[in-house]
Amino acid sequence: MTPVLEVINLSFGYTPDGVVFRDLNFVVAVGESVGLLGGNGSGKSTLLWCLLGLLKPRGEIRLFGQKWNRRLLRRVGMVFQDPEDQLFMPTVAQDVQLSLLNTDGPAGDIECARQLLRRAELEQIAGRPASRLSLGERKRAAIVCALAHAPDVLLLDEPTSELDGRARRRLTDDLRASAVARLIASHDLGFIESVSTRVIVLGQQRILADGDSRAILADQGILARAHLT
Repeated sequence: MTPVLEVINLSFGYTPDGVVFRDLNFVVAVGESVGLLGGNGSGKSTLLWCLLGLLKPRGEIRLFGQKWNRRLLRRVGMVFQDPEDQLFMPTVAQDVQLSLLNTDGPAGDIECARQLLRRAELEQIAGRPASRLSLGERKRAAIVCALAHAPDVLLLDEPTSELDGRARRRLTDDLRASAVARLIASHDLGFIESVSTRVIVLGQQRILADGDSRAILADQGILARAHLT
């Protein structure tokens, strides 16, 4: 399988004595959906920020077979835990339009943005600001923005946090319908099992497990060591 993301001996600490994780090694392949699990403070968000270049780890990150560089981020989509980090224009359609313009996507006009929202069945919110949307609508709109330029890999940070049951189900359907390779950081075990075929479990500053979702999520020993139960 062709890798879209390779993490090689990756280590990071916010201070010399405050190691978050050390010597992480894993690969995400084309079309693969991988859940990233771990208790609070295990480094899930920190790892995603490292992948985006927002933090500077030790080790190597390779995207699409090449050593990490900022130009390659044009092929990466990101959904942050807080949608307000992505939705700040006067209307949601303009947020999507900005994503297209910033990434050399399609024409980048407002009609292209509206078409993308229409496909996601979000046309009714196109003319509203994010502040007038429910949290579920904001999360789904953030995903449209992240996918607007047809990325080759999508990173998601706690996408179900604070969602009600209906919004969570809709987000699950949206992700299942996407063929983009995904790395999804979450503490929501049921959600991860429903959208991922493989999971990576972080804990004790390292990878505790990496393999089939159902097998690992049924292993109470691993979940306990990772403070997930």
